[in-house]
Amino acid sequence: MAADARLDNLARRIDAVPDSLTGVKSIYQAIFTLASNNSRPATADEIIVAMNRGLDELDERLAAGEGNTQ
Repeated sequence: MAADARLDNLARRIDAVPDSLTGVKSIYQAIFTLASNNSRPATADEIIVAMNRGLDELDERLAAGEGNTQ
């Protein structure tokens, strides 16, 4: 998947994080901003992979009924 498509997918996934998880969502948004502005020490690819792993973990926790994971 091209980097632009991966960033678009990442933005959609961040938007889908429940607003009640404000701490989690704000961290993802901050890292996404770093990745999309190319103003970070890591490569965009490394950040995208890390973010997707974090969102996968969040999805698993929400599916398991862990509720608010701030």
